[in-house]
Amino acid sequence: MKKKINYLAFKFVFLIIIFNSCLAAKAFTIKSGQVISSDGKVYEFASPKEAELLIKKKDSGKSLGVFNNNLFLIVDERILHIPLQDIISSTDTQIYNLVNKKTDKFFKKNNLKKSKKLIINRLYMASNRLKKLHLINKLQNKISNKSGSYISFYLSF
Repeated sequence: MKKKINYLAFKFVFLIIIFNSCLAAKAFTIKSGQVISSDGKVYEFASPKEAELLIKKKDSGKSLGVFNNNLFLIVDERILHIPLQDIISSTDTQIYNLVNKKTDKFFKKNNLKKSKKLIINRLYMASNRLKKLHLINKLQNKISNKSGSYISFYLSF
């Protein structure tokens, strides 16, 4: 009888622990493109310190790049960013629409007067290159792992 009570108590405690861990896992989630800074706050793209450093690098000619799994472009001391996951999982048309949408939103938010066409073209070309590099990297990993050939990889798409 005592063993049965101990077993039931153990099951009950185990279920409570599992239930609490599930609640804790759902209580804190960050979206694609967000980061947790050393101050414990969640920021879009980068913390203020990181963003400031990126803007300083712009003076040395680095206004377009990848940081924190985001493609970024610095425009007038502000950073326009697109999560890489959004780019990689999109078709060419979807990428173009995504770049247009993000650029429009960025221009409205920051009240900019520059030519959007140039910025859209730069981001679109960079997004396409990143997607192609991702696919090439995926193909190289698939072949180098010897778990398939180029043909089996190509047909699995």
